[in-house]
Amino acid sequence: MKSKDPSLLALLGFASPAFAVGALGLPISVILPPLYAELGLSLTVVGTVFMIARIFDGVTDPIFGIVGDRIQTRWGRRRPAMIAALPPLLLGVWLLFFPSGAVTPTGLLIAMVILYVGWTLYTLAHTAWASELSDDYDGRSKIMSYLQYFGLAGMIAVLLTPVFVDLVVEDATMVQRAAPMGALILFTLPAFSLVALLSIKEPPLEQVKMPPWRDTFKIFARSAALRRLLIADLLAGFQGGVNGAVHFFFVIHVLLMPAAASLFIVVIFVAGFFCVPIFLKLSMVLNKHRALCIGSIFQMAATIMLLFLPPEAFVLTFVVYMMIGANMGANTFLMRSMMADIVEVDERTSGAKRSALFYSLLTLTPKLGAALAVGLVFPMLDWVQFDPTVVNTPEVLQGVRYVVTLTPITAAIGILWALWNYPLSRSESGDVDRDGVDPPPILQR
Repeated sequence: MKSKDPSLLALLGFASPAFAVGALGLPISVILPPLYAELGLSLTVVGTVFMIARIFDGVTDPIFGIVGDRIQTRWGRRRPAMIAALPPLLLGVWLLFFPSGAVTPTGLLIAMVILYVGWTLYTLAHTAWASELSDDYDGRSKIMSYLQYFGLAGMIAVLLTPVFVDLVVEDATMVQRAAPMGALILFTLPAFSLVALLSIKEPPLEQVKMPPWRDTFKIFARSAALRRLLIADLLAGFQGGVNGAVHFFFVIHVLLMPAAASLFIVVIFVAGFFCVPIFLKLSMVLNKHRALCIGSIFQMAATIMLLFLPPEAFVLTFVVYMMIGANMGANTFLMRSMMADIVEVDERTSGAKRSALFYSLLTLTPKLGAALAVGLVFPMLDWVQFDPTVVNTPEVLQGVRYVVTLTPITAAIGILWALWNYPLSRSESGDVDRDGVDPPPILQR
């Protein structure tokens, strides 16, 4: 028998912390590195510290997933984890966005580790809890879409913050840009967390025997759906990493619009925000994986246009970036919803609730994809002889266009390959014959 999904008001309250989490993601890669370079650390040191912290973050994802699924308290599993994650997360934000005194590599690394511990524990608990709020195929997409709404809204808000600082402060420093970003996160995260915890009651958990941790990852070898989803998510992270790494080079040096570079990033996220309901409807009419495929095809078509954009064509470039950003409204929430389907099938097969583990894999893959993107795209720019410190020849700039377009298009083709024949659709998710009927053998495919 299906459980009743939460009300709209409860879902809005529950999803609201995604605003602060979304606002935190961009400054870590865009604002904090130049901030600490401005404060006296060398670029090599800053890059090394951030790389070490990111590796630590990736390694701890599955560890926190396994631990999170084994929490057993009378207050639930996800609620205590979110509460426990708040102090280190808020402390990390305070240390990083409001540096005081002389900064050192060791101090920066410690602050990054504290932040990532809190961030990983918090996001895994919140997302895993979201996946457990509905046992309906389309209901899970609806819930994840609200997290996407708030996450994109947080990204847009934090992107606009330094824009306002630059308007009111002449020759603003990175410290002055970072402070209001940190304040936004420090205010909204505890406030929205309280709203979320009061909006939804975590149902009591039946005592179940969890599989030994050594057997945890055997599920990857058995599940075609999980493998395909993680491949697609890794490639989506790769796409985002490429786009982020080359965006300013492309807009400033190829399109010759340096003043519009930050604006076009905002355009991408705004377009994604308004396209969430479109892809939610598509996922209900078709299936989630086909809606994702449509988004990838649309993004490929828009990306191809970057090959032909003339310099200083602001309006045309604005439209193209809106088209590219449309797929931002699909990837994250639909992949989270698809993972919730896998979690349900695993639960009905194994009897164990392992939501945090599965979502730890889904947070790990885009990080690996983004790291791979930076490791590949910068050597490719070197290969076409691009140099951001000089005036490049038209042949070199055309080479940059090929890197900017063909690399993410190749990743999109890989996403289509992974998802087009995805084996877990609406009819196979267990919604049709839930009572007393064994789930489909997805895990053995």
